Amino acid sequence: MDALDQNIFGNRLRLARKMAGLSLQELADAVENRVSKQALNKYELGAMKPTSEVLMLVSKCLNQKPDYFFRKQQIDLGAVLFRKKSTLSKKDEEAVVEKSRDYVERCTELENILGVFHVFKNPLAGILIKEKKEVEKAAAQLRKDWNLGESPIPNLTEMLELKGIKVLLLTEVEEIDGLSAMTDSGVPLVMVNVNDRPTERIRFTIIHELAHLLLKFAEEIADDVVEKLCHYFASCFLIPSRKLIEMLGAAKRSYITIKELITIKEYFGISLRAILHRLLELELIIPVYYQKWNVYLSKTFGGKKEPGEYKTEERSTFFDRLINRALAEGMISMSKAAALSGLSVNELRKGLGSVN
Repeated sequence: MDALDQNIFGNRLRLARKMAGLSLQELADAVENRVSKQALNKYELGAMKPTSEVLMLVSKCLNQKPDYFFRKQQIDLGAVLFRKKSTLSKKDEEAVVEKSRDYVERCTELENILGVFHVFKNPLAGILIKEKKEVEKAAAQLRKDWNLGESPIPNLTEMLELKGIKVLLLTEVEEIDGLSAMTDSGVPLVMVNVNDRPTERIRFTIIHELAHLLLKFAEEIADDVVEKLCHYFASCFLIPSRKLIEMLGAAKRSYITIKELITIKEYFGISLRAILHRLLELELIIPVYYQKWNVYLSKTFGGKKEPGEYKTEERSTFFDRLINRALAEGMISMSKAAALSGLSVNELRKGLGSVN
């Protein structure tokens, strides 16, 4: 038995504390020093075993069920790629990472209980991106391999979950847009911040993070260029060039109405600014006209807002479906389902419905 197995509680305590964004001293303060900072450190190191009183104290303070602290499975996220602001604190970064890890662990535990195993295979694994034109080819190839056609994809989150990619939508930390990671067991993860963000931006970030997971870039490509290429992949994937040209015409345009752009935005779920940038890339508008549009949008609507609204909401039902199935098939108890969901048994029962 390795050290991790021997110190399940200590490791879980550390992860739960980081998820909550607390230092050892802050956790001690939160439990009103009924457990000291020094004692908490010893628990995390495995030098002391918790009493039932300590277990209940930290469970309540960290908003975790007692079962959480004895969950054996621990997943390594591997290298985590962030889109974040420089102002993101270390504690907030750790909290986001641990929440992402915890989500994958809970999903994986349910999949193991149900005997549902999905081996993810990257359809773009054999492609090396050296220049921009290869990015659009990769986006088209992915749509083809996943049988998506060229139509709009109403809910990207559910689509990716059906392909074996875990998608976590969070609201807690403003200074991060998203992250991507591949676990040690080969499970791909995308986390996106949905806090006060329009759906089009959320969708764009989901596919941007997907690009980081699926695309392999030539070593000589700088990090800032990689970010731009991931942006381009998101744009190409969300609205294939042929469909965009079909909607606006193949000829170079010297004038485009805002209603035309809003129609495309509300149909494909992609922002006006991203549409305009694609038109520039496709040479359907000239740089001067592109700049005029950017100036107009900024002056009229501000730096981030714009007219039009994509009506379909990005949502995740994957975890709930696993929980409901496990309950329906008698594979887990109601208390186990509540522990995995982070809900009380009563809260869980209220959300269930069935026909006998």
